[in-house]
Amino acid sequence: MKKIVLSVLLAFTGSAFCQSAGDELQAKLNAMRTLTANFKQVVKSKQREISHSSGTMALERPGRFRWQTKAPMEQLVVADGQKLWVYDVDLEQVTVKKQEKSLGGTAALFLSGYDNTVTRDFEVSANNSGANQAYDLHSKSPKANFQRLKLVFNNNVLITIEMFDQLGQHTIVNLTNVKPNPKVASNLFQFKPPKGADVVQQ
Repeated sequence: MKKIVLSVLLAFTGSAFCQSAGDELQAKLNAMRTLTANFKQVVKSKQREISHSSGTMALERPGRFRWQTKAPMEQLVVADGQKLWVYDVDLEQVTVKKQEKSLGGTAALFLSGYDNTVTRDFEVSANNSGANQAYDLHSKSPKANFQRLKLVFNNNVLITIEMFDQLGQHTIVNLTNVKPNPKVASNLFQFKPPKGADVVQQ
C-alpha cells in the first residue's frame, strides 16, 4: 500500500513540474523585463535576399521598445506603450499609429509584448540541442501578420529570431552583445518628431 501511495505522489509531483513548451517560453520572456543588443537583420523571399540592415535595440516589457537601424539607411522605430513611431531620417518623415497589444511588424514589438500571450496566440514546440533551446511558434490565427516564428536561446540568452509572414517573406534577426535585464533610461522609449519633419498619422 505504501508503495502505491508513493508511486501516485511521485507521478503527481512530476506532472506538476512538467511545463509545456509554450509555458517554458513564456517564462523565459516574462523573466526578460529589459533587454539591449546589437542586431543584424536579413529579409528573404523565396530564398533570395531582398534586404539587410543592422543597428541597436532596447526593450522594456511590457510594450516599450526602441529599434534603431543604422545601415544601410537610418531609421528609428519607438514604441512608448501607446503609440508606435517610425522616423525615416533621410526622408525626414515620421509615421505614427496606435500601438497594438499584439504581434506587429518587428521582432522587438513581439519581444516587448504583454505577459501570458504566447500560448494564447501560438502553438509552440521546443527542440533543445546542447546549450541551445529553439522554440517554433505557429499562429492560431490565419489573419496574423506572422504565421510562424522561431526563437533560439543559448544558455537562456536570446540570440536569434526568425519570422515568416503572410507574403512568404522570411526575416532573420541575429542578436549580439545581448544584455538581459540591464538598467535602461526611460527616455529611450520616448519620441518627439524633429523640427521640420513631416508627420503622417495612420
